[in-house]
Amino acid sequence: MHPLLRCRARAGCDSAAALTTLKQSDFLRVNGGRAFGNELPLRADFVPNTDSRDLAPGQTFVCLRGPNFDGHDFIGVAIAKRCAAVVVDDLTKLPTDCPVPIIAVDNAKSAYLAGASQARRLATAWVIAITGSNGKTTTKAMAQSLLSRKFKVVATLQNENNELGVSKQCYALAGAEIAVFEFGSRHPGDIAQLVRIASPDVAVLTSVAEAHLEYFAGQEELAREKFSIFAQGARPVCNAADAWTRNLARQAGIDAGALWVRLGDDPACGGVTLEVRGPQDGRVTMSFANARADAPWKLLGVHHLRDAMLAAGAALSSGLSFDDVVAGLPDLRLPGGRFEKHATASGATVIYDAYNANPTSMECALRAFAELPATRRVAVLASMAELGGEARLFHERTGCAAATVGLQALYCGGEHAAALARGAVAGGMDAARVSVYADNSELAAELVRTLGPGDAVLLKGSRAYKMEQILDALLARHALA
Repeated sequence: MHPLLRCRARAGCDSAAALTTLKQSDFLRVNGGRAFGNELPLRADFVPNTDSRDLAPGQTFVCLRGPNFDGHDFIGVAIAKRCAAVVVDDLTKLPTDCPVPIIAVDNAKSAYLAGASQARRLATAWVIAITGSNGKTTTKAMAQSLLSRKFKVVATLQNENNELGVSKQCYALAGAEIAVFEFGSRHPGDIAQLVRIASPDVAVLTSVAEAHLEYFAGQEELAREKFSIFAQGARPVCNAADAWTRNLARQAGIDAGALWVRLGDDPACGGVTLEVRGPQDGRVTMSFANARADAPWKLLGVHHLRDAMLAAGAALSSGLSFDDVVAGLPDLRLPGGRFEKHATASGATVIYDAYNANPTSMECALRAFAELPATRRVAVLASMAELGGEARLFHERTGCAAATVGLQALYCGGEHAAALARGAVAGGMDAARVSVYADNSELAAELVRTLGPGDAVLLKGSRAYKMEQILDALLARHALA
């Protein structure tokens, strides 16, 4: 039976029920809430919104709190925008004679999450969840692209990959056949919470690398956090190159039931394997079970090919045919901020890859940059955030990696600029070609003066360092390539 049909059978629903939405009564029941106030009856459907700025008429305003805000302070704004009701946990902040129904709960955020979990259970969509230290958003976008060839697909918006973003998407599952969620994690227990909310049918673990280590006791705790995406029995799609994934899959006894993505000489694993060879002459060779095919492949970087194959594994696990996966491969594109290619008026090429950064993604970007044809290669590396006590060593390692990819110049910025530069020199790069910069505008002005026809420059670093300022300065009079 097709996975989607299995999902519908499990839910006990027919196709008409796929349009079922969460009702106000469902929300009240799962949260033990009570409705009172205005004599108007509650709407049958429950369409929540936690942001008064984009609230639409008929939606229910949920008053969340944060370190620097309290949604209860914006009830007046929500009423002026004709909200259907308000969800509160502080009755003292209600306006006098509130003109809309009030739903009182013990904790508005907990109620919002519980309602999302119930909405997920009512929906018949097949849910794919993707986590990992690198490539989550790229894999999500590629999976959405592949699956959209045959199914009605929704996906996590932008980087809304925490408990609020995933919950928001759960409330919007009605009518979708497949949903592709990105799961982010900065603290122990985050992934387990997202699994409880979204109940994925397929789970993809892209990799375990040195991301957000500031919030974890060590690499093992981080790895187990990521691996918990499989805790409720979702079909595993795994990266054969990742040692943490291989070891934890063996320990958990799911290695033989997983779909493993293998590139080149990656270790062999149990279970089903999706293998790819290449790229060579702009093509890759894919094999899955007894099927084999060649497909065009134009993106630079082995890590982008791996993300595409993980997306393909998710699609295959969700009912897409191998032929459709192969046919969809040439249409895959990278999301914004990932290895964007721009051209300057001087004839230079700018690669902007500064959506975010950790040591593994830095090294992947540098290796991909080395594949780009260029007369002269220049890298601008800003520092990486949230690496904890070993940040200096990670930056030195990244600098050392930069020394191996044939750069003619390296500019290092941010808090750990000196460590990046020190690592590059230790890795064999001429110290005269390594510089530390302190100001984005000054560096951009220097690059404008020195970049010429055939040159290429890589901009890579954590978002905190606003490397888009350098890009904007370089492209002030230029167009996207």
